[in-house]
Amino acid sequence: MAVLPLSAIFEELQLTVTSAEVVLPSLKNDSEIMLSCEISSLPTHNCSMVFRKSDLNVAVIGQMSFRSIRPLVTAEMVLNFTNFEKLEKLCSGGEPIRPITLYLKVKKSRQIKHGEVVIKNDDFDLDIVDMSWRRPLF
Repeated sequence: MAVLPLSAIFEELQLTVTSAEVVLPSLKNDSEIMLSCEISSLPTHNCSMVFRKSDLNVAVIGQMSFRSIRPLVTAEMVLNFTNFEKLEKLCSGGEPIRPITLYLKVKKSRQIKHGEVVIKNDDFDLDIVDMSWRRPLF
């Protein structure tokens, strides 16, 4: 599956959630949501996402890190308290009949060519500016 071009400056990555958990990293920190995902445009790579709460309103809500030596992509995301609670509720609403799908709006990058993410021998990051999701109801 190809990365969808949204406009002259953005692309969309589609991820399928394979597992979700709430984690308390320490008593001094807030809880986090950790998702494991498959990346549609990179079937040989998995993605590990960490969502944290923040009261800051930022243009870039996260970053995906691609490393050339491993088929694992990591993403760190910052959500406001309301969106964090929505995501937590979405992931804890029982087992959906189909997996939850995330759509990440990312800034265009030279690593995306002809709608595909190209991983060569260089590490790179993609900036995430927005996110949407789809959860089957029945």
